Amino acid sequence: MSTEVKVLPASTRTNLEALKHHMNKLGFKYFEERDGWIDFGTSLYGARLSNANKVSVHFNNRNMFSMFDNLDLYDKLPEVKQAILDFYEAEGISDED
Repeated sequence: MSTEVKVLPASTRTNLEALKHHMNKLGFKYFEERDGWIDFGTSLYGARLSNANKVSVHFNNRNMFSMFDNLDLYDKLPEVKQAILDFYEAEGISDED
C-alpha cells in the first residue's frame, strides 16, 4: 500500500512559512494543512484544534473562515486579513482565480 505525499513547491513553502510567522505574532499557532485548508488557532481541544478561536485559509482560492469566541481577537482581524492577502499575492492568487 502506497501513501501519496503532497509536496509543496519551494516558493509555496516559503510563503507558508511567512504566513505562519505573521499569524504566530498575532497569537495564532499553525495547526495543520488538510483538504486544501491551512488551519491556525489559539488553542487545542485534546488533539484537535479548538473551533473557538480559529482561522482557516484555503490554499488555492481566496477564501477564509474564522470563528472567535474571544472578542479581543476581533481587533486583530485587519492584520489577519492582511497576512492572508499577502500570502495570496505571493502565491499569485487573485480575486479572479
